[in-house]
Amino acid sequence: MEDPSDAEKFPVTIVTGFLGAGKTTLVNHILKGHHGKLIAVIENEFGAVPIDDALVAENIKEKENIINMDNGCVCCSVRMDLVRALLTLKDRKKKFDHILIETTGLADPAPVATTFFLNPEIADAYRIDSILCLADAKHIALHLEEEKADDAVNEAVQQVAFADRILLNKIDLVDEAQLATVMDTIKSINGAAEVIQTRNSVVDLDRILGASSFSIEKTMELDPEFLWEESKKTKRHDLTGVSSVGILAEGELDFALVNAFMMKVLQENAVSIYRSKGVMCFKDQGDVKFVFQGVHEHINFGPSAATWGKDEPRANKMVFIGRELKRKELEEGFRACLAT
Repeated sequence: MEDPSDAEKFPVTIVTGFLGAGKTTLVNHILKGHHGKLIAVIENEFGAVPIDDALVAENIKEKENIINMDNGCVCCSVRMDLVRALLTLKDRKKKFDHILIETTGLADPAPVATTFFLNPEIADAYRIDSILCLADAKHIALHLEEEKADDAVNEAVQQVAFADRILLNKIDLVDEAQLATVMDTIKSINGAAEVIQTRNSVVDLDRILGASSFSIEKTMELDPEFLWEESKKTKRHDLTGVSSVGILAEGELDFALVNAFMMKVLQENAVSIYRSKGVMCFKDQGDVKFVFQGVHEHINFGPSAATWGKDEPRANKMVFIGRELKRKELEEGFRACLAT
């Protein structure tokens, strides 16, 4: 029996990028686009309290078209979940035009991409259309320069290096000189990828869907160990000291208390807290659902497009991701913001 041609396989876009670069915003932009494609989304979150899947679900027509993998990194601890998710989608009667995989911001894209070559069932059904990296113009340099142990990969560098399309996002947060410096840094790591400058992850979808820009030859040049088993590779994915603190608090929050708490936490931990995000319910705000998004000390906070459902529990969810986090202080501080 002949192997299936690429034209017969489901195209997959792997969306990577460090924490807070705008990946979920991009996925929502794609889902709302007028492209006529039936798209399935596989979400991966680092932490036990999932938030991104709910934000994506607001823009997907049928909830079963989104699969969430949480409490681990898709390139290591939940990698078999990715295989199961892909096999589940393959066997559904409804056939999708495109698959989006949104990795956690701490994922090394290489092991994720390797899955499409080392697993025969996956290789027969899917092809990588592109590896798309989002880079936060304001903060990417900080993570590219982060020192790692000699045998550990720098996730931010890997994400830029393995991409065939790079969205340099949030360019409105830097001046021209800073933007030029960031562009030079990215090009020094990956001179072959097309770099598209964006605000709020808005991009012409024709430039990123159906691109057929992934090249196994280029990838093998970049990483000769790409198709090796993980246990045999000389570089390891080391997240020592990096953790997530997920907080679930039922009830209504006091706006002033939350504002003061978040300002204090993010100012005092601007470097160590990579990412913060939450869904909140405030006193005297009716059914309005609020979404909190933070990248280091830079925040975006406001009402969601979706409201609290009639029978939906008013449960506040908050997640912090970073290095050497003080779990007890964060949990107690957030719960102290509940309205009395």
